Amino acid sequence: MFAAIQKFFSLFLVTLMIFFSAQFGAGSKASVDAVAENLTEGILDGSLVFSGADIADPSAIKALTAEDADGNLFFTDIDYENQDRAVWPAARHLTRTERLAVLFRLETDPGAKAEYQDLTVRLLAHWIKHDYKNPNWWHNKLSNPNILGEIGVLMKDELDETQLRQLAVLVGRGCYAVDPTLRAYTGANAMDIAMSSIKFGVITGYAPAVRSALRVVSGALGYSRSEGIKKDGTFFQHGNRLYMGGYGMVFIHGLTKIIRMVGGTEYMFPAEELAPTAEFILTGLRTMSFGNVLDPTTLGRSVSRMNAQPLGGLVSDLILLANTEGMPRSDELLAYAASIAGNEKQNHGVHYFDEAEFIVINNEDFYFSFRGGDSRMYYAEITNDENILCYNSTFPGVTTVMRTGSEYTNISPLLDYSFIPGTTAVPETDEEIAAHPDATYRLLPGVYGGAAADGAAVSFAKTKHEGISMTVSCFATDDAAILLGAGMTNDAGKRMFTTLDQSYYAGSFVRDGNTVLHNGIKYELLEGGALTAEPAHRTGSWRRNNLTLADIPAEGDIFTVYAENTGSYAYTVMAEGTDAQFEVIVNTPTLQAVRLPDGRIAAAFFAKGSFAYDGNTYKGSAGTAKIFE
Repeated sequence: MFAAIQKFFSLFLVTLMIFFSAQFGAGSKASVDAVAENLTEGILDGSLVFSGADIADPSAIKALTAEDADGNLFFTDIDYENQDRAVWPAARHLTRTERLAVLFRLETDPGAKAEYQDLTVRLLAHWIKHDYKNPNWWHNKLSNPNILGEIGVLMKDELDETQLRQLAVLVGRGCYAVDPTLRAYTGANAMDIAMSSIKFGVITGYAPAVRSALRVVSGALGYSRSEGIKKDGTFFQHGNRLYMGGYGMVFIHGLTKIIRMVGGTEYMFPAEELAPTAEFILTGLRTMSFGNVLDPTTLGRSVSRMNAQPLGGLVSDLILLANTEGMPRSDELLAYAASIAGNEKQNHGVHYFDEAEFIVINNEDFYFSFRGGDSRMYYAEITNDENILCYNSTFPGVTTVMRTGSEYTNISPLLDYSFIPGTTAVPETDEEIAAHPDATYRLLPGVYGGAAADGAAVSFAKTKHEGISMTVSCFATDDAAILLGAGMTNDAGKRMFTTLDQSYYAGSFVRDGNTVLHNGIKYELLEGGALTAEPAHRTGSWRRNNLTLADIPAEGDIFTVYAENTGSYAYTVMAEGTDAQFEVIVNTPTLQAVRLPDGRIAAAFFAKGSFAYDGNTYKGSAGTAKIFE
């Protein structure tokens, strides 16, 4: 009953908007028409299509249609009752319908054009009548309104007044002007809602819908205290969670689409509003990318998807942004696009992201990252049955080590999820890992912090969860890192192992005592028992860590470097040809300090204290990191 009342109210509101536009909207008609022209061009060339169809051949699409009781069309191969939150079968109805709408607009033969029009209108009528919905709000508020909006832009002149109003109601579910509560969504989601809001404005001629959407986008382009672009160049989504890949990439892709829609009109953004986006791309994404791949620990739950690391899809977005009038740092954007296209590594040295508590070392032959974290941050995410084995990835101290960029590409089906690089954890089966409480929105209490100085950075974390206590820190320079662990205990008394790395096997390795050389990377265990390094051939399935995927088999050789936990550890990571000498000064649960290769002293203080070294005394307060000059 409530849904019917809500739909009636929406229809009434949309009718008023269409009437208002027809009576009083002449002043904005030229701008809306220009946006409509941009949109149509982009949909027809494929650059502005929200989601492509699973079938491109029109004859194959037509062969799967059948008439319903009203003479409209549905697809015989789609289970419309299936409510899967991630891979929703009914969504294919809309993408196929849009494919036919595109063919209608491109077709020049009158007979074929009439057939495409008939198919499109009857398929659209079936959807409008049944108004299919999914338990996942993303389909109802983001995806459906965007795809329906694109169909409406293409077919507006072929729909009668009633059909147009009914379609506008469904598109309006993703429109700020119709549903002001949508303003609660931020970051990448705000971009998607803005796109459907613009499409609503084009379909109805209601210019305020376009303006309200672009006001929201302007707000999302600024630095955010919550989700969105952060001042350190990172991107957060789904709460305080680092999300450079996944939602961060969606944000950029959405912005470039919106620029395509409004370029050359009064709605275009001024240059100063685009500056934070340039910072996010060039300080954040560029630093966390290695050639043509992105650091897997920045992907969120997307890490469990196929081909999630490659950055090739970003190239066209970067080129469009660089060619946008007034875009800051356009030359750097073009250079970044070229480096991705050519899989060229850069020399950035060490960088510390203070809002994400994240260290990166990025050079031509060595990439390393360390995630310290914060008691206000979320870590790994399980959503819609994706990334279901991520429990150990919620631990602070997770690392990435790369020399070629292919070390982790599509490794998800083959990982031992008890041995996440950088963590100290209990060996468990998949079933045992999945049985842990969902850590998606768990905040880990403790002491966290970091610091940076010229050519050096520190990040640290001290916490306890589910009986495992840990004090970890990373001290990094432009080309090497040392990692310390102390107070590594387990209340249950179970064996734990510290993992230095787990990646694809390069075919050979060299071990000399507690030093291992593999794939051009040198690992040296300075404290913490004996080092184990072993390759193993593994088989697995993509469905193992992502229930939305088919049971697609995978196999490969995996190399793991680890040591049994003795309560503390210290190890270094660097490129094979690097000879960076660190010295461990103190490694306790209250203080961790090292001498850096250049002679400076760096320390993480978990409690107020001091230490002496080489005739000098160094002091710090609780929860601080210092690099003493």
